[in-house]
Amino acid sequence: MMTPEGAIVLGYGGSEHSKIALAWADNIAAELSRPLQVIVSALHVRGAAEVPQHLRAGHVTDELNQLLADAKAPQTSVTNVLNAPGEALVRESKHAYLTVLGSRTHGPLQSMVYGSVSQHVTRQAAGPVVVVREPYTPRAGLIVVGIDGSEPSKHALEFAVRHARDTGGRILAMHVQSKHDGHTDGQVDQVLAEARLNDVPLEIEHVRGIASEKLAEASREADLLVTGTRGRSPLSTLIMGSVSHAVLEHSQCPVAVVR
Repeated sequence: MMTPEGAIVLGYGGSEHSKIALAWADNIAAELSRPLQVIVSALHVRGAAEVPQHLRAGHVTDELNQLLADAKAPQTSVTNVLNAPGEALVRESKHAYLTVLGSRTHGPLQSMVYGSVSQHVTRQAAGPVVVVREPYTPRAGLIVVGIDGSEPSKHALEFAVRHARDTGGRILAMHVQSKHDGHTDGQVDQVLAEARLNDVPLEIEHVRGIASEKLAEASREADLLVTGTRGRSPLSTLIMGSVSHAVLEHSQCPVAVVR
């Protein structure tokens, strides 16, 4: 498979949440003037009772091609793969600007966040991964990013700044403290000072409370919520931690997981 360098890569299975992710990926590809590469795995497509199992990938691809006929992206391509979707997406993420996945409805057993594909991709992808759900306030132009002074949160803020610059958005950087100790973390100040050097609208909030709850609450007014991840180990990655796990489950807009 040859994914164009810097493409928006989307994993597509034909379900309704896949279609929501397709629309988001197409809009971003058009806005950033980047190609859109859609990957369909024969092992992970929506079931269709009238279509035999071995023909379902082709059935989904036919439907997808019809949807892409009206695509806004400057270039689109579709590739069918016979291996696991997570494996294919991780491989192609090496060339991608973003890797995009759909998110099922809220609920511990229904959310794609808990599925093997999304967990594998968010842990192993070479670049940022966006898990898409319809935003509560679409086209708000707001990008919310959680910061704590760590290297992962620095990367998350850098991505947010780049995305805001490319899309004409504005940033709300949130530093959530569980305890108020009367001073601001020096590492947080340093990360924010670097971000201020960029010519993008940047608002900063230092708030008290539970990080996952405050970020999920802020996502209600956002187009995108950005969080960092601590590497590729299942035990060390933030995606498996309580904050990011809860954010992915309860966010009311798409979530970008940045390494």
